[in-house]
Amino acid sequence: MKVRLLYAAAAALVAAALAFPLWGFAMAAPQYPDETLHLQVTRAGIVGDVQEVSTLQHFIGVRFPTELPELTWATAAIVALAGLLLLGALIGGGAVGRVYRVLCAAALVTFLVASAAVVQTRLYQVGHDRDPNAPLRSMRNFTPPLIGPAKVGNFTVWSFPHAGALMLLVAAGLAVYGVRLQPDSSGKAAA
Repeated sequence: MKVRLLYAAAAALVAAALAFPLWGFAMAAPQYPDETLHLQVTRAGIVGDVQEVSTLQHFIGVRFPTELPELTWATAAIVALAGLLLLGALIGGGAVGRVYRVLCAAALVTFLVASAAVVQTRLYQVGHDRDPNAPLRSMRNFTPPLIGPAKVGNFTVWSFPHAGALMLLVAAGLAVYGVRLQPDSSGKAAA
């Protein structure tokens, strides 16, 4: 019963993740001590201080991504994962149920790893696919980290998982933990 509750909670978290920002960015500079610019990546695209950041990035030649086609497949994958996890909560015990739940947990972890790789690739592109005719050409190419700060010109840019990504991580933890709780062949729950 505990495994089913864990998978139901994981399914709910994955579904709820679509209602929250998935990733966030904060930009601060010494010349703007009272203002931090914020961007959030949601399933619908980038929101927040988009106009201000786009204007600033024009000076260093960054091509601000206005379309993120990867969000289309990510949204579809999140919906599918929520459904698979819900089915994992409903499916019976035994070998078939265990194998199914293992596959669900593996699919969710694989999705998170693939998503992190896609985000890091996008961050690399932003810092390297720059306009050579930008007003400030002396700045070198850069790659913001997936998580943490990066110095870009006068700005410190923080990249971090937002509420939606944290929900997905917790759901993955619940799914993996649920697999560990599955009964072994003797019927006793694994530790």
